[in-house]
Amino acid sequence: RRMRRERLLSVMLSLVGTAPFIIFVLHLSVLESSAPSWDLAAEAPTFEESSSSSDGGSDDPTIPGVKGTVAYAISLTGCGDMGSADMHVQGAAVLGHSIRMNSAYNPRSKSRYGYKLIAFVHPDAASCSEPFRDVGYEIMVRDTPVNVSDIRGEFLRTHVHKIGCCGEKEYLKLYSYQLTDYPVVVHFDMDCIMLRPLDDLFDVLLEGPNSTVARNVPVMFDAPLPDRIDAFFTRDYNMVKPGKRYPGFQGGFLVVRPNEEVFTEYVDIILEGNFVGGQGWNGTYGGYWGAQQIQGLCSYYYDGLHPGTAVELNRCIYNQMVDSPKKSDKCIDGRVECEDCRATNIERIYTAHFTQDCGKPWSCKPDFRRPLCRELVRSWHMYRREWDNATSGHRTIPISTEGNYQPETFQGNCAGSGPGNYIPFQLKSKATR
Repeated sequence: RRMRRERLLSVMLSLVGTAPFIIFVLHLSVLESSAPSWDLAAEAPTFEESSSSSDGGSDDPTIPGVKGTVAYAISLTGCGDMGSADMHVQGAAVLGHSIRMNSAYNPRSKSRYGYKLIAFVHPDAASCSEPFRDVGYEIMVRDTPVNVSDIRGEFLRTHVHKIGCCGEKEYLKLYSYQLTDYPVVVHFDMDCIMLRPLDDLFDVLLEGPNSTVARNVPVMFDAPLPDRIDAFFTRDYNMVKPGKRYPGFQGGFLVVRPNEEVFTEYVDIILEGNFVGGQGWNGTYGGYWGAQQIQGLCSYYYDGLHPGTAVELNRCIYNQMVDSPKKSDKCIDGRVECEDCRATNIERIYTAHFTQDCGKPWSCKPDFRRPLCRELVRSWHMYRREWDNATSGHRTIPISTEGNYQPETFQGNCAGSGPGNYIPFQLKSKATR
């Protein structure tokens, strides 16, 4: 940080008295006003203070003002090659730290909810799951909720294992509904981060639309809240033509009320296999990538079988992906006028998902077409830097070199452009295994 300040001071001195200097100062003031406040020394409790290494969090009721503990889950379906497995650990660690910093265990967050980190691990991924335990997740080894050979619908039975990254293994996310020890479960993909506490969502889900914070929840299309809310979600409009009636759910971010009966119903739906190729579940809920999996299955459940029990959130505020609002000059969400998520002030964003133009944060991407991408990637790397400070020496091996590639964005985590130049943290436990 000292080196960065010295470099900045040198640039400022060389520009004093010039018009570019004025522009430079104005640019810095805009960045300071829009970006989250980071104080690496003050904001981050140590990892040991805020998390138990054995259980992925704490539900200590003695912390003042805590209303309950929320489970935050991820799913690990396979090990892949060593490089991809390591990057999953990097993503899970930073996601977990962002959750921790936006929970009651960081007093500065002002959140009233504790956290629990859980990883659903398919047996095929058990051999590479220990690092996830080392970065704070409780490991739950779970097989796919259904045996594919038992699916009665021929199309689903013969196709679901071929689809997407994970085939039928993506159904692991459904185990979120079995975590009934917790009032709310949030399932994230590992390339996500939290930027703000999600307390308003939790309060409204648990207290209903009459909650005092209900007006704070940004509902898509300004739709009214139903009397009972069992889930919050966003849709993936990028996967369908503008105006499609039932676009799929975006599977990287789901907030659900756990319920064993709901889990059982999902299993029965899959086993029935009422999926029509090219059309979707019940011949209606599909026609896009991932329709046989969570994206289409959840749409069928909440749009078709149980309408009015789930709430679509504003996708610029939750699960922000910095994606274009239009295709062929038409709003992808079917409206005449639509919000451009790429222009959203970062101060309004609660969760972000690195799955569109921004690229993965560990790709050390040299250029960003959208300023918001750079801000969000910087936020990810700031969380990574906090993680390093909180764990170095007792959970991770101190990093001997610091990358100098675009340090204001990548915070010393990149030695150059491209994913091969990302500098990962190294777990002590891995070095001894």
